[in-house]
Amino acid sequence: MVASRTDAWNRSPQTPIGAVYLRRTGGKVQALNVVCPHAGCFVDYNPDAKGYHCPCHDSTFALSGQISSPSSPAPRGLDELEVEVRNDSEVWVKFQNFQAGQAKKTPA
Repeated sequence: MVASRTDAWNRSPQTPIGAVYLRRTGGKVQALNVVCPHAGCFVDYNPDAKGYHCPCHDSTFALSGQISSPSSPAPRGLDELEVEVRNDSEVWVKFQNFQAGQAKKTPA
């Protein structure tokens, strides 16, 4: 599913809705919303830094989603979403957006 999307800096006419990063660690699957909690821009995975980077204001996040630098302007880490693994092969994510710019994880 795609739709128009506007964040703090960009207007995209055809942007996927509900994009997540999935990570498997020790048999657990973690889903992180790709939207930066600072201003709502999409974060990129940076393999050299082994973490995530927001190109809008230089927020940086560890693989776990936690803020990785004290100078990062993000008020909280990347938003983790509920995950359910079905039939040992399907990953279902309860997608939800949260308000940007707040330390508290508040549903949008």
